[in-house]
Amino acid sequence: MYVGGDDMNERVHSILKLIVKKPTIKMAELTDELSLTKRQVNYAIQQFNGELSINGLANITREHNGTFNLPLEVIQLLQSQEQQNLLLGEQDFFLDDERIALILMYVSLQDEFISLDHLMELLHVSRNTVIEDLRKVNWFADKYSLNVSYTRQDGYFIKGLENRILQMISDLIKQTKLLRRESIKTILISHISEEEVIHLIHNMEQMMHFSYSDESFEYLLSSVRYILQRAIHNSDKEVTFFKEDLHGTPEYKFLRVLFQDTNWKLSIDYIEWISLLFLSSNISEQKTTQYYDSDQDLKILIKRMVDEFQKQTLIEVIDREVFERRILSHLRPACFRIKYRLSLGTYSMNSLIQDGNHAILNTLMKELIIPIENWIGKAFPYDELELLSYYFGIQLTNHRQWAPQKPRAVVVCANGIMVSKLMRDNLKKLFPEIQFLASFSIRDFYKFGVDYDLVFTTTQLKTNILQYVTNPIMNYKDQIGLRYRVLKDLGFSEVDQSIEDLVSIIKRYARVSDSRSLKEELALYLLQEQSNSPIENFKTLPSLTHFLKPDFIQVVAKKISWEDALTIACKPLLEYGIINERFIEDCKKQIVQKEYAGYLGQQTCIPHTTIENGVLKDGISLLVSKEPIEFPNGMNIHFIYPLSFYALTKHLRAVNQLADISNNEELLSNLVAEHNIKELYQIIRKNS
Repeated sequence: MYVGGDDMNERVHSILKLIVKKPTIKMAELTDELSLTKRQVNYAIQQFNGELSINGLANITREHNGTFNLPLEVIQLLQSQEQQNLLLGEQDFFLDDERIALILMYVSLQDEFISLDHLMELLHVSRNTVIEDLRKVNWFADKYSLNVSYTRQDGYFIKGLENRILQMISDLIKQTKLLRRESIKTILISHISEEEVIHLIHNMEQMMHFSYSDESFEYLLSSVRYILQRAIHNSDKEVTFFKEDLHGTPEYKFLRVLFQDTNWKLSIDYIEWISLLFLSSNISEQKTTQYYDSDQDLKILIKRMVDEFQKQTLIEVIDREVFERRILSHLRPACFRIKYRLSLGTYSMNSLIQDGNHAILNTLMKELIIPIENWIGKAFPYDELELLSYYFGIQLTNHRQWAPQKPRAVVVCANGIMVSKLMRDNLKKLFPEIQFLASFSIRDFYKFGVDYDLVFTTTQLKTNILQYVTNPIMNYKDQIGLRYRVLKDLGFSEVDQSIEDLVSIIKRYARVSDSRSLKEELALYLLQEQSNSPIENFKTLPSLTHFLKPDFIQVVAKKISWEDALTIACKPLLEYGIINERFIEDCKKQIVQKEYAGYLGQQTCIPHTTIENGVLKDGISLLVSKEPIEFPNGMNIHFIYPLSFYALTKHLRAVNQLADISNNEELLSNLVAEHNIKELYQIIRKNS
């Protein structure tokens, strides 16, 4: 039996790879990561279980807690095929299509020499795999009349018309969810920060007096950032995309103004292309009745469309002016997408409720849209026409609207890069109702905080937006308590009334001595049971000693500098290939900065950095110093825990335990007094 060959399609392959990579993953996260429905996942696993049974192997099952149970034989089967990817180790695993997308993006965005070794490092695969991938890359690039070439002088680079390269980049972002991950964007995009692009989009919303839909905002956040990277590298090149077709649009005019306040040097042509990204993005809320001159022709055509609709259906549109304005808000970006052959973005008709009325409208819309198709000179593709039909229908009935726009949140954490990302990742899982866009330092928050609706922070901030001060590492009960408070404030929670009803029922048949505690326990239970509250079960995650091995602990008794202490502390991780020298150098650069906050408690430093700065695998080491080590900001440190985390999702419990240890003064005194490394390890193991 060969997994991934004729006996198994790529969908099953990708599902199993993800389950092995994330043993605690549940159906909701699995379907989200792979952009599949629950039915598609269940069908794929059912088909594969049939093959397993034929081959005399145990089947894949679901546990009571919603996780998947893979038989050992299946895991071994997967391992044997993907040894070069170290699937059960610490490397990232990319599917074939993801590797193709990564190579194309990498050669499109980098302005430095790219060798085969660079691509091997990027993808974590062998030389032969990269060579095979490059053949597939050119098959894909040929669809856009592009070619990935190689010369000894320039390395690998992409060749073809600039507008086709930008079209390919836009399509890849739409098709490949991996490219929208922050960790991938951090590797591929060096010149443009996430917060700067969020600020640009928010400013555009303010100037245009509307809000982009959640899907369009996410798409803009990635597409604008990637295109800006390409545009900055090519600012000295002369290209022509649209022959000034877009210069009359407000988006283009506003972008010209907004770019003047940045350090980005862009040619007019790239500003046009970025304008098109905004022009083609769906709007969720129009906050003004203002019309722009550039929309006058489309406004007239929509009026005729509604006339014809009323004539054919004998339905009178109520509040017609508002109705036509809403249709304009949808049709305007659709026309730009179709005219310039841009993808629909990340929006999918699979998320919309469809019924018989929608089917009737879809048939009618094929006739109503013809005048607009003649106007733009292009036919509406099926997905755009279907989306328009649905939108037209909900505006008519007014009883079923788009899902409300999610509040936009930012995380402000003073404990350094790794803890900040851990905190953001945990909050995203805790609050699927909220859009978490960025993690900031306090300084950056005061610069960009106006772009958000609420902030989760480790320290009190001077701000008028809704803020929640919380610990970066929360236990299970803390998470549920925070979820209850936030959803109550946002008006999303129906738990309050349920609690009152349950308490009322309980009091009829039992004596309640402590109503307050009963309500708290009921709130915890109800929130825990909600299907849309994927709170992590800490017991399923690895503990601190899973990453901190006895051989990774060292003790020093003499007075040493913080630089020497950091080097010594990192030595075990370096020797075991868990980090490289870049890790140490980057941590030193961080520590000397005034705002460095990589500390837990008063005696512990947790130097850490990101994958692109030397993290190779997961691991934690420890240096215990009998004498206090003076750090640049005046901290006297006895414990240095270098943290090397390749993937943040499974380290929450370990960091939580480390935080508990670092705030336990009696335990810290015992650790400092201990000389024997075995005893040290046993103390830490007992308390984690």
